Amino acid sequence: MGRAVMIMAAVAGAILCGRCAEAFEVKGLAVPHSFIVDRRTGDYFISNINGDPAARDDNGFITKLDSTGRVLAQKFIDGSKGAPLHAPKGLAIVGDYLFVADIDHVKGYNKTTGRLRFNLDLTPLGATFLTDLTRDARGTLYVADGGSNLIAKIEPIRAYAVSVLAAGPQLNRPNGLTVDPATQRLVMVGGADGGVYEVGPAGALTPLVARRFRHLDGADFDGAGALYVSSTIDGTIYKIVNGRAAIWKAHLTTPADIGIDRRRRLLLVPSLSGNSAMTIPLNEGTDL
Repeated sequence: MGRAVMIMAAVAGAILCGRCAEAFEVKGLAVPHSFIVDRRTGDYFISNINGDPAARDDNGFITKLDSTGRVLAQKFIDGSKGAPLHAPKGLAIVGDYLFVADIDHVKGYNKTTGRLRFNLDLTPLGATFLTDLTRDARGTLYVADGGSNLIAKIEPIRAYAVSVLAAGPQLNRPNGLTVDPATQRLVMVGGADGGVYEVGPAGALTPLVARRFRHLDGADFDGAGALYVSSTIDGTIYKIVNGRAAIWKAHLTTPADIGIDRRRRLLLVPSLSGNSAMTIPLNEGTDL
């Protein structure tokens, strides 16, 4: 890209919540899609599509930040680390490895060195356009494919065996995934119908809220069990509690696959078209 990455500390006054960390903003990114925290180290990772989200152009990369938001490496992982990296989207960490959803492969990299360790081909399952990636408490990975209406499961405890959890038109182009930390149940936000669903063991869908939204992208839970979902088109993040949904933050620029740093109580927001990412203290949004 040739552009310097700049970190700007958000000037938002005193933090009202003693457990909240100071917010920060990262600029100079390239179509950032997902933003997650490593709960062991406090470091952050941001996936950069850097172009067409379906193009096999080997120009995607992962940016790594330290716990304060300082950029450690703009291109911590790219196509030079052992395999082409085309259009990275969903991210998840299991143990020492950062897993990345890249079109139809899930790639696992050492989170310290950035070197490739796993390259899992999901095309035998019919994968064509992987959109998100999450994990449960056991380290099982779940991968959404919006192109083929598929949710796959990857099990590290079974030598990274790959299988289909759910498939079919009822998934309505699944986009974002997260796991409820209290129940360990998988939650999916739909791209086509804007629904929010719990995904059962046999792939059965249970709506978590009656409301429909426009093009939901990301989803994550805070430490109190509230679910946050992002609408890229509306520029809005919604908060869902006990089946009720309300606007938590509006007038954002294309918020994509959000994450939550529960320890620091920060919402992690990548901006697709803004080529930037920021954190927002959880106490700064509108409560239900």
